Amino acid sequence: METILIVEDDKTIAESICFILEKDSFNCKWFDNGKEALEFHKDNEVDLILLDVGLPDMSGFDLLRKVREKSNLPVIIISARDDESDQVLGLEGLGANAYVTKPLSPRLVVAHVRAQLRMVKPEVKSGDSKFSINHAMQRVVFMDQDLTLTPAEFKILSHLVKNPNRVHSREYLMSIIWDRPHGSDIKTINTHIKSIRKRLHEMDETNEYIETHRGIGYSLIE
Repeated sequence: METILIVEDDKTIAESICFILEKDSFNCKWFDNGKEALEFHKDNEVDLILLDVGLPDMSGFDLLRKVREKSNLPVIIISARDDESDQVLGLEGLGANAYVTKPLSPRLVVAHVRAQLRMVKPEVKSGDSKFSINHAMQRVVFMDQDLTLTPAEFKILSHLVKNPNRVHSREYLMSIIWDRPHGSDIKTINTHIKSIRKRLHEMDETNEYIETHRGIGYSLIE
C-alpha cells in the first residue's frame, strides 16, 4: 500500500483528499505544517507528497527544496497561487512533478497521484540501448554512467529515450515540462537540448544521439 504524505493547512481540503485516497486503498499521512511533515518524511517511507505552498511555518517551496536535497520521490504541488512564475519555480526550478491550482477537485488530485505513481517504475532499458531510465530516482544512465541533468532535462531526455527514432516538436517537449507552456518558452527547449548534447558528448565523442529537424523539433537516434 503506497503512503501519500499530505502537507496542507486547510483541514477541509486535506480531509476530502484523504477520504478519496483511502477509498482507493492509499495510506494517507496528513500534516498542517512543514516542520512535522519533514520529520515524518525523514523517519518514514513515503511514496508521494501532496504539498501546499502556503504553509503556516514555512513556504512549501522551501520544504520542497529540503526534500529534493535527499529524495527524488514524486511531489505534486497544490496551491491557490496560479502565477506563471510560481509554477515555473515549482516545476522547473525545484523539480516538482506536477502543479495543481486551487480550488481543487479531489478526484483530479487522485488522478494526478495515480499518474505520477505509474511513472515510478524500476529501471527501464530496451534492447541494446545505451540508455536506461530510473523514474523513481529521476535518473538517466548512459553507457553505465549517471547523467547530471536538471529536472527539465530529465523529463525531455527520458521521453526521447522511451520514444526513439521519432520526431518530437518543440511545442510537445515544452508540454512535458509545463502543463501550460507559453510560446515565448519554446526557445528554452533549444537550450535544454544543447545542455543534454554536451553531457552526452562528454561521455561519447564519436556519436550524435539527438538529431535536429529544422523547423520541427528533435529525435533521439538509436
